[in-house]
Amino acid sequence: MQTLIEDILKSCPGPVISRKEAAKLTGGLISEKYLANLDCNGEGPNERVNVGRRVGYKSESFAHWLAARINQKKY
Repeated sequence: MQTLIEDILKSCPGPVISRKEAAKLTGGLISEKYLANLDCNGEGPNERVNVGRRVGYKSESFAHWLAARINQKKY
């Protein structure tokens, strides 16, 4: 799992990632609106950052959250 987190962090553009960039990073699997809904339910990444009306996440927190949600199945 550690390598997965490191791979996600390498893809992050900086120390903070916006919801829009997060959606791009996942290839559209998770949308901005879905992230907003998860935040409202307390299920989103732990460390949220607000700049005005824009919301983002600390990259490390987002990487750990995403890695925990990825269901890797071997077929």
